Amino acid sequence: MISVLAPLALATSTGALLMVPLAPALRELMHKRDAGPLITRKDDGRISSFASSLRTRCIPLQALLDQCAQQGESQFVDSPFGQVLLVGKSGVWTAPQHTTTPVVCAGCVELPPEYHSIGDFYSRGNVRGGTRSIFRALLSDDEILLDDETQILRWIHAESALHVGRNCRLYGRASSAKSLTLSSGCSFERVYAPVIYSSKEAATLSVREEYAAYARLAQSGLGRTRIRGAMHIPDQHRGDVVATGSVDVEEGASVFGSVKANGEVILKGRAEVHGSVVSTKRVHISSGCFVKGPIIAEREVIIASGVQIGLPGTPTTVSAPAIHLAPGAVLHGTVWAQVEGRVGD
Repeated sequence: MISVLAPLALATSTGALLMVPLAPALRELMHKRDAGPLITRKDDGRISSFASSLRTRCIPLQALLDQCAQQGESQFVDSPFGQVLLVGKSGVWTAPQHTTTPVVCAGCVELPPEYHSIGDFYSRGNVRGGTRSIFRALLSDDEILLDDETQILRWIHAESALHVGRNCRLYGRASSAKSLTLSSGCSFERVYAPVIYSSKEAATLSVREEYAAYARLAQSGLGRTRIRGAMHIPDQHRGDVVATGSVDVEEGASVFGSVKANGEVILKGRAEVHGSVVSTKRVHISSGCFVKGPIIAEREVIIASGVQIGLPGTPTTVSAPAIHLAPGAVLHGTVWAQVEGRVGD
């Protein structure tokens, strides 16, 4: 009798142990309670989400900030997210040179050289930074001018124009609701603006608009060309291009479609691609070229002066581990360097 009960007990206990991990699933199957939607990211991938969050947190401080502005003074106050420095005086900065708490300014501020802000910095007016300053996070409801050799540790956003001086380092996100102007020697990771200039001189370049005839031609379903090996495009090509090797678009040539290569993609002077450019290696875009769609490379993207990426009102994306911009380029949308982006001299 004992020899029969022992295996039965072992089988019963083993089965019970195997059922334990399934208990929550069986319970949910019989009594459905987890019927709500899955929790998703609150920012929906928007590059300015941090700015929106900071502005929302500062709403309860607006009444006290208005009082400080009327009296032209600064004071520390307690808030749900800790102590905050409220600055009511506009103009030349008279508050501490180094701040470790969040700072909220009522109006325009002109900061001294080597100013350090370890907490978030928010201003309802323009912000003009001094040389060699350091900000953890910087937000302005107007314009921001960063002087040379400034560092942004997490993110920066301007509701108007954002001007970045020479040799600045933009870690994390940098964005503007109007325009973003970089300077030589700048490094960046992820930047966004309706229009991005790689230098002040780029703002004077004539920017092409959408041509209806080109748009209809690029979207007319002209098919796809597949090439085993490298491909050279000497003049005009209609339709998408897919090559197992490199692709060279010769000087002045046009592609009314997209280009995808299992190798390098080189656009020579004044070449045009009215679609996307994708490479498993490197994308090199020479002076005077135009690319309407996204540019994606698994190694690096090199963009020369006089290049236009995207169109006004039609933002696009440039993405690669390394991105090199020459002064004098104009881009619309997002430039995302997973390792480092840099503007040359």
